Amino acid sequence: MERKELTKSILELEWEMFTNVSNADGRASCQDDRPTFMIMRKAQADIWDMDTLSSYSNDLKAAKENKINLMTIKYARMMEITFPDEYEAIKNELPPVSPRSRELVDEIVKYHLNWSIEASGKYPKLFSLGRPVTAANSRIGHFSASIDNYLQSELLTYSEATLELCLKNTLEAVRNDVNLSLEILKNTAKSYGFETLDAIEEALSEKR
Repeated sequence: MERKELTKSILELEWEMFTNVSNADGRASCQDDRPTFMIMRKAQADIWDMDTLSSYSNDLKAAKENKINLMTIKYARMMEITFPDEYEAIKNELPPVSPRSRELVDEIVKYHLNWSIEASGKYPKLFSLGRPVTAANSRIGHFSASIDNYLQSELLTYSEATLELCLKNTLEAVRNDVNLSLEILKNTAKSYGFETLDAIEEALSEKR
């Protein structure tokens, strides 16, 4: 399968899960915003190599076959930070995570958090529009989960095989001095018609 087809297949499976997540407070408006979802998720998918995407695709397919919504699990895990009391009531219902998976997730998040901190220093106005970078800056009781909490919660839904490949991609980026957080932002910017992140930052500066 070519990269374009594989990515499209992944996004379709993710959208099916995302739009069917049940929320205690009712359906969120973003669950009906397919175009934005596709842009954001493709921007992330594009940082991984084909082996990683193929492995993640297998994770999604296996979850669907077993009637497991990985997006529901991701958002439930995010509640450990954003809604700790509610999380205590549901945490034992979540699928177990192996010690190795937790090690891999911690390692991956460590690099991506450093990249996000670096990127937020270069583009503060752009980052001010999104999630806070760290959990320490999250607003407890609101859905503004931090970047590190969001990423950690998502990665904890991946299989060990996929996580091993994600770490391999991450370490390769480190060796090549590539900031994957910036790469995701660049991918997103291009989808909205901006050639560079500097162009977005400049446009935001002119508005304020």
